[in-house]
Amino acid sequence: MAKAGFENLLKEVSTFYRLHFPRRKRLGYGKFIAVILFALSSSLTASAQTRRVVAIKVDGLPYELVERFAHERDPLTGKSLLPWFDHIFFQNGTRITIFYVRGTRLPAPSWSVIDTGQHLQIKGNVEFDRATLYSYDYLAAMPFYAKQALGRDVDMPGTEVLDTLGIHPLMDAYDDDERLTSFQLYQRGARLRTLQRAGEERFVKDPRRLVTDLLLGLDMNDIVYNELERELVEKLSDPRVRYLDLLTGKLDHAVHHNNDRDSHLFALKQLDGLVGRVWTAIQKSAFAGETALVIVSDHGFNTDERVFSQGFNLVRVLGSAGGGGHHVVTKRRLLLDYSIKGVYPFTPLVTTTTQQSYYLKGQSTDYPTALLDFDGNERAGLHLRNNHLNVLHLMLQQLQRKDLSPQLNQAWKDAFFVTLDRARRRWQGDLDQLTDELGALHKDIRTQRELWASQPKKFTEAEKETGKDDQVRRVYARILQLEEFERRYQNDYLAPMKTLLSISPKNFDPTGIRIEAVIPKNAMGPRNTIHDLQNYAVRLGHAGLVLKTDGSLGRDRSLLRLDYF
Repeated sequence: MAKAGFENLLKEVSTFYRLHFPRRKRLGYGKFIAVILFALSSSLTASAQTRRVVAIKVDGLPYELVERFAHERDPLTGKSLLPWFDHIFFQNGTRITIFYVRGTRLPAPSWSVIDTGQHLQIKGNVEFDRATLYSYDYLAAMPFYAKQALGRDVDMPGTEVLDTLGIHPLMDAYDDDERLTSFQLYQRGARLRTLQRAGEERFVKDPRRLVTDLLLGLDMNDIVYNELERELVEKLSDPRVRYLDLLTGKLDHAVHHNNDRDSHLFALKQLDGLVGRVWTAIQKSAFAGETALVIVSDHGFNTDERVFSQGFNLVRVLGSAGGGGHHVVTKRRLLLDYSIKGVYPFTPLVTTTTQQSYYLKGQSTDYPTALLDFDGNERAGLHLRNNHLNVLHLMLQQLQRKDLSPQLNQAWKDAFFVTLDRARRRWQGDLDQLTDELGALHKDIRTQRELWASQPKKFTEAEKETGKDDQVRRVYARILQLEEFERRYQNDYLAPMKTLLSISPKNFDPTGIRIEAVIPKNAMGPRNTIHDLQNYAVRLGHAGLVLKTDGSLGRDRSLLRLDYF
């Protein structure tokens, strides 16, 4: 790339970076620029100014895979196996070979770093709220589009989270009518018109092709993706549009399922063809001399044919008796068994039940005890329900039995309050803080409602094109989300936890207590300590309830505990 054009693009990007990101939150200027300038075309003349960026985002592309095949020659043509990569970036462009995302090798965290230049705030493909089981499923596209059609959410879940943190993706450097962004994890707006045009292009214009698709199989990904590419090419002729991006996950899907050279080369050749088509369209546009073509990827995957990657089924282990007999919540169904019943795409959580849970058998939908994000190349995110909640739950169940002897009944009561008093010191502070935060949340809801009331509700086509309607809808979407948070925290978690801590020996009648009124449903409770995880109670002991010689409960023998380390 010519020096003048390179310096101009650097200046524009760095200006946006300084204005939008506080110094204390920056990832580091050099790393941010490395994200943006992974590969730049050299179409600019020495005096040209870079006024437009076209970014091709490739999910799961290892840099060394491109290097390998770009340097290999096709014996039939004598050219590179990846001719467009070779021509644009190796022969005439530039590449940064040392850039990679440092952190969790997952799409949601990795793309958050690339799109913003910030340290990780999002730590998994799905994150769970321990108090309310609210799930942040950053890959959930279907519910997002459904809510768009109903006039609810405007942005993907990850984008909403970044907005609440005041973190802006690069696309925010451009107004709505200055950018064209594709379907991606950190997406603004659903582009429902694109879905409509994709269907018309595939089914309405050529009915014969529809018959063929129905007989031979229909690839919905290709239908939408082809339309995204068409619209990008069309927008290259619009002088107002200064930022365009297109994300493709085809290569990621290939390397996840296959580890052989031919599969990887086939997927890369498809990507090489895309690069060539976009490059050719740029050259045909009136702004070729002002356009920089960028390719960037989140993280690579194992593409070494000599290495075999093996997953470990944590869900099955956690559900076994030896793993604790947990009812495990995940964000998608496991491939444990073949299932005739389809997966309902708008259900945010899937619970894998177990018959080996002694004290919660048949209560998986009310009291799951483990949350698991098992997505990842080398990691999993795991939450276990608070150990003290488990013990108190077990004890209440036993105290509601009618066949306990007076000695055992009193021993269980004494042990119950020893456990409750031990937890009370830590939990009360958490609940007091949560009460204060809910007060602030309620004020925020009132402020958002006042802001919503002052907003216009009708918009001209020109205003819609500039995204003014989306800005107003974001206010309404935020109100709905905050109200849901308030309801869940106040009614589903805070109220039963306060009732639990209010129990004292003077007013304690276990037979008159509804367990769900004091043990919150669908809650993991406060985080466990290391000691908790080393002494985690999962069920009654094999010997049943055991009394010591002094009449107190033999906790070590009455409760079966696991050391998860």
